[in-house]
Amino acid sequence: MYDGSRVKVGPGTLYAAPLSTTEPTAVTGAWPAGWQSLGYTDQGSVFSLTPTVQPVEVEEEYWPVKNVITGYAGTLTFALAEQTAQNLIVALNGGLTPSTAVKGTNADGSVWVEPPNIGAEVRIMLGWDSLPEAAASGADPFSRLIARQCFQTGTLQITRRKGNNKAIYPCTFSLEKPAGVQPVRFIYPASLAA
Repeated sequence: MYDGSRVKVGPGTLYAAPLSTTEPTAVTGAWPAGWQSLGYTDQGSVFSLTPTVQPVEVEEEYWPVKNVITGYAGTLTFALAEQTAQNLIVALNGGLTPSTAVKGTNADGSVWVEPPNIGAEVRIMLGWDSLPEAAASGADPFSRLIARQCFQTGTLQITRRKGNNKAIYPCTFSLEKPAGVQPVRFIYPASLAA
């Protein structure tokens, strides 16, 4: 059966939180305390989950008799368009409550930011959901994603150009396995269960 209402389009809202922050348990409602919106992005976000698969071969067959998964790699990739010190700290693996070695305030009120020392990087949780404005307008929210332990492993390259070319903080957060739970959870409304 075809159902056009199950075809979803559009970007979403990205959130970040310290590790072990309470997770949302429904597809609607506000995110729990501790989750912060990361603001505008350049071209939305991309979630990828890639298994590493090895064939099991036997001499009597030309085709593998089965394939086995030997590992997974997951990423959440986006480019932050809001040039804030807080977003730069997130992109530098400084966490959401940076230490005084990562962020400070100058006498004039300006803020300085430095990368954390090697080994002092902070893992965070990331979340994504359909735009809250859609849910507020009565539209059916369509999903949420929670990545429970993430580490920014991409190249941070900030380009400044003339015209309407905006500077961005590109990020590729790699998923890691937290203790006792899976690295990622998806939440769907009952209307999209099947």
